[in-house]
Amino acid sequence: MNLTTVEYEKRDAIAYVRLNRPDKLNAMNEVMHSELAHVWADFRDDPNLRAAILSGKGKCFSAGADLSGGAPSAHYNYTGDFPDITRTQGVYKPIVAALHSHVVGYGMWIALDSDIRIATDDTSFWLPEPQWGIATIPSAWFPKLMPWAIASELLLLAERVNAERAYEVGLINKIVPKDQLLAEAEKLANRLCELGPMAVQGMKEAMVRASNLDYTAVDQITDSVQTRVMNSEDRKEGGRAFVEKRLARWSSS
Repeated sequence: MNLTTVEYEKRDAIAYVRLNRPDKLNAMNEVMHSELAHVWADFRDDPNLRAAILSGKGKCFSAGADLSGGAPSAHYNYTGDFPDITRTQGVYKPIVAALHSHVVGYGMWIALDSDIRIATDDTSFWLPEPQWGIATIPSAWFPKLMPWAIASELLLLAERVNAERAYEVGLINKIVPKDQLLAEAEKLANRLCELGPMAVQGMKEAMVRASNLDYTAVDQITDSVQTRVMNSEDRKEGGRAFVEKRLARWSSS
């Protein structure tokens, strides 16, 4: 597997998956998304692997989607080009996320797509998309992952949430010192590897499948909202404001 934006290493029963665009703060582009899909498929299908550790190289876990060219165009097809967000649907082996510094936008969804999340005390979580006139892609799923009020806090206010607040509301399982992040992730992964694989994977499958019973309906809502937002004047103004490094002047309320 020839990978350029993701590092993938197998040690005994643990898969180490690292976002590898440190010069771009591990911002997600189409190449990284495609490579992650191949990595998760390999992890799923390798009978020797029992758990994965997801992390990011460099200064932060992920700065979100790569908007270096401005906001996506109105013709950008999220549901077509980025299907299933991170493509971990059907991956019933547990994933431990080791998070540090910035966990932003698309990077936050990747983190939430894992099963157990640990973070350093300097970690912050942020969904800034409304500042650029973009509706956060998986917003319809957030109330399934957390209480409505917390989902609203993250999605609607576009303000950063620090590690302490993230732990308080259940977004992460544990806060650890920066120099212990990987060791703690490995401790959790090794514990998962000690347990019965069919039991662990079976319980994860039950949780995932039960939570996704109305998957098609949620996707239809997401597609409808995204189409409306991505063809709006606000989306165009958000893109211009991002490129010009200024506050956006919204035309809608």
